[in-house]
Amino acid sequence: MIAFYDAKYTYNFWRPVTAIRDAANDGNPETLPDPNFLPEVGNTTPDPAYPGAHAVISAAGESVLVSILGKNHFDFTVTSEVLAGVNRSFKSFSAADEEATLSRIFAGVHFRSDLATGQKLGREVADFVVDNFLTPAHGRDDSDNDR
Repeated sequence: MIAFYDAKYTYNFWRPVTAIRDAANDGNPETLPDPNFLPEVGNTTPDPAYPGAHAVISAAGESVLVSILGKNHFDFTVTSEVLAGVNRSFKSFSAADEEATLSRIFAGVHFRSDLATGQKLGREVADFVVDNFLTPAHGRDDSDNDR
């Protein structure tokens, strides 16, 4: 979270709602403003768009889980925190990562570049954590089942 918030306020890139509503002032005569545009979710968080936080967190989670479990394929179901009774099932960590990431475009709150960079940042942070902090304990007997 430190990495993506640092980047958000370093680059301070606008969200789609601002870009669409203010298109008359973007320097491109081909774009037309829509002053009434609202994203599908109705609201946009007030922080900058780039990089996308969902993409960072999802990619980091995917990378750490694959590293620890040694596989990407994993059947699981999650329950929506905002849509009562909605469950999503996945066959891999990467599928969940991709859906969580793309959902932010479908919701109208991010550009694809926000998310591509977010995934890259999340994977880089995960790699650093795995390489430097999630190392095997010295002297541990891996055949011990009492983990």
